[in-house]
Amino acid sequence: MAEPFIGTMYAMTGVFAAAVAVWFSIRAYRHSKMVEQEEEVREERTELG
Repeated sequence: MAEPFIGTMYAMTGVFAAAVAVWFSIRAYRHSKMVEQEEEVREERTELG
């Protein structure tokens, strides 16, 4: 009786872990793009200044 429940819990844990991994990868991608844009702005300011 408990085996299907345990299997469901493992499946839900796997889906949660995958969702967290995707969330962190998207967050890291957005952060890297933001840092890249900030560096471009700094380069433009040093060229103009």
